[in-house]
Amino acid sequence: MIYLKTSVGIELRGEDMLISSLQSNLSGGVFTHFLRIPGYRLREKADLQKEMDFFFKSNGISRENIVLGIPRQDVVLRYLNLPSEVADNLKQVVHYQVQSYEPVEGERYYYDYVRIDKGEEDDGKKLTVLIAMVRKTTLDDLLALLRSVGIRPVTVTSSSIGLANIFLHNRRIVENKTFVIGDCGALSMELLVLRDGLLVYSREVAREKEVEWKDLLLHEIDEALSAIRLDQEATLEKIVLAGESSDAVRDEMMTVTTDCELVKSYMDVDVPSVNLSRIQEAAASLGLAFTGLVRRPSMKLNLLPPEHRIHQSRWGYVPAAVLGTAVVLLLCGLAFHNIAQDRRLADRLDREIQQLTPSVERVESLRNQTEEMEKRIRAVEALVNNTDANLEILRELTTILPSDTFLNTYQYRNGTIQLAGLSNSASDLVPRLENSPLLKDVVFRGGILKDVPTGKERFNIEAKLER
Repeated sequence: MIYLKTSVGIELRGEDMLISSLQSNLSGGVFTHFLRIPGYRLREKADLQKEMDFFFKSNGISRENIVLGIPRQDVVLRYLNLPSEVADNLKQVVHYQVQSYEPVEGERYYYDYVRIDKGEEDDGKKLTVLIAMVRKTTLDDLLALLRSVGIRPVTVTSSSIGLANIFLHNRRIVENKTFVIGDCGALSMELLVLRDGLLVYSREVAREKEVEWKDLLLHEIDEALSAIRLDQEATLEKIVLAGESSDAVRDEMMTVTTDCELVKSYMDVDVPSVNLSRIQEAAASLGLAFTGLVRRPSMKLNLLPPEHRIHQSRWGYVPAAVLGTAVVLLLCGLAFHNIAQDRRLADRLDREIQQLTPSVERVESLRNQTEEMEKRIRAVEALVNNTDANLEILRELTTILPSDTFLNTYQYRNGTIQLAGLSNSASDLVPRLENSPLLKDVVFRGGILKDVPTGKERFNIEAKLER
């Protein structure tokens, strides 16, 4: 399959490194490859580089678009509520705030920020900013290690930001709702609260051996909802679980609530069968890859130092523009070719139709003549059938009517027989006619009248033909 763009998410999760490849085609993103490297910090650099080189080269994965997710414990998140008047100088205001968080002497921080309000708080009089910070020494050491094995990320962010981005991408699901996402690792859990499409809470906590997952999760949810001051009218929509321990956590949670699901149900990516069993474990690294794949992620935070960022000049887009133009021209040529081919085919069909028109008209004339002849045949058959019926009825009447009975009128039409005449005893005629195998439903039409000149009874009888 041909993929148009590739993004790789690398999550540093405890002592392990998780790598997910997300590649896009015309139908959307596809989770193509996954690798988990245990204890990457303790590995020899040569062995680590060999394993990573094999992963990228054997699968044909590009390293040009790598998003690195650092552990939540290394990232400091701060929420600032500021007056809307500072919007024009927001960058400088955030810089001053970060300086106030740093010690007077010692550690410095790399940072980035993003507005997470919708301009609705206090009727637009305030704005909310999320600041992400990481110690300079911590990130420099991680970047040096990755560069030594051939990895140069274009974006560095918190792994939880990537997880939030892939979940928030489906705006229809999260609009005006509150979700809790639990990223369940082997020994710890990070809890995220997403409210109305915004990340409003994040906290990581270690799990003690004697504490069950559900007790830890329920406690952290209570803490989170208390911290964000959830309105009494608002409700928690769902608890969504990710991470390698998510299946076990869900099994425990199902004993107390049914509003608990796995994050894979909310991921808008195609997953080949070979990676289905990995999607929960790879959720955060997939979110990082997703952040690098889409043009506008929900939260765009990049902690990578400016001196390490790739600034592509306008000339760098020339090859892509040329290639895109060539593809467009080829598609246009193919479209015109198909149109011209269809036109030629239509012209040929028109000529063949014109050639066949006289033959078709002759066939149509013969068919009309045949239909007319069939109508005449049916009319003659009907006439013959009626004549045969009349003869048979008259023969039957001659047999069953008494000798003192005379018919003045006989009429047969559409299966109905009308008889009128004179008889010494007209009332005896109906039973005689009913006993005939040819007649049924024999009834008098009108009363029996005395005919004075002859002394007989005048009758009018109607009957139906039996067959």
